[in-house]
Amino acid sequence: MYKHTLTVIITIFSIILVTAVSILIIVESIETNRNKEESLKAFTVLENRLSTSSFSLFSSQIHKYYFTMPTLKTLRIKNDDNLPIYLFSSSKIDPKLIGYDFDDQYSSIYETVYKNEITLANTKYNLEAAFTIFTKIRLYNFLMKISIVFFIYLLFVSCLLIYIYSNKKSPSIFTRIEHGVLSDTDYHNPDQKITDELKKSAAFDQDIVLTLVGAPEKLIFENASEFEEILNRNFPFHDLIFRYSDNIFGILLPNTDLEQGIHQIEMFDQFFVSSSTKFLKFPIMFGLSSRNGRLISGNIILKEAKAALKKAMSDTDFPIVGFRPNPARYREYLSKLKTKL
Repeated sequence: MYKHTLTVIITIFSIILVTAVSILIIVESIETNRNKEESLKAFTVLENRLSTSSFSLFSSQIHKYYFTMPTLKTLRIKNDDNLPIYLFSSSKIDPKLIGYDFDDQYSSIYETVYKNEITLANTKYNLEAAFTIFTKIRLYNFLMKISIVFFIYLLFVSCLLIYIYSNKKSPSIFTRIEHGVLSDTDYHNPDQKITDELKKSAAFDQDIVLTLVGAPEKLIFENASEFEEILNRNFPFHDLIFRYSDNIFGILLPNTDLEQGIHQIEMFDQFFVSSSTKFLKFPIMFGLSSRNGRLISGNIILKEAKAALKKAMSDTDFPIVGFRPNPARYREYLSKLKTKL
């Protein structure tokens, strides 16, 4: 159950992670495309300026144009012989740019290049411009956001794994029994199942024994699957073996009275203690109660078995304790209860 829940939760948060990363990528792509569009508009402005001005006027006004198009990185103008006659850069001009191909120089995710041929006063000019569309600072911020998203995801998953698989000490079994929360914590309340078996036994006028098997601290909890396998090997009715709490298993023994039930449990206890090393070895205690001719609910026999188990847990010299109900006193109790009603 825990593994299934863990898988579902991690899957949900993995989907959230992928969604968050996808949104960040989409946002950055939209911003990059917007910068490309603005760069193309800026290049068109440069073309128009050069087409409607003399070359000398355009050269003198380029700095003014630059302030209206801050993404402009480098501007180069070549004559009809493809020789550079003008070079402008937003930073210190690298002389190598004079002869370099812009496509090679600015072929990265950070810049984009636009080119066009313009005729001015019967002279052809090749206008080339490189624009910044994705700065390194933006890339750094983008990677930071991605890292934060992954960090939150890993932190949550780690905390979840630590919480589920931690070996934090569970409350003492005595405390859990005392507060009556054993059957209401992690496992399905078996009252109805026990009540159904009690009704079957009453219909055939048979007795039935409920045994609760417990151990100190978390010994059963830490070895639950192995311990359940041992129970299944020793008791034939596997559907009548159930997990009652972290550290307690329940066993229903049909067509069995209390004395017979105690004898069966004694045989099992001897087997458990003397079994080979491949089996678990830790002290276990048993609390038993039986129907003993009564018409009772699962809740009542559970309370009796829990009281017997609590007694066994408090005195390890007597690990098997049976709760022996008195049918006469029980009928007297029912009679008084009816009178009050």
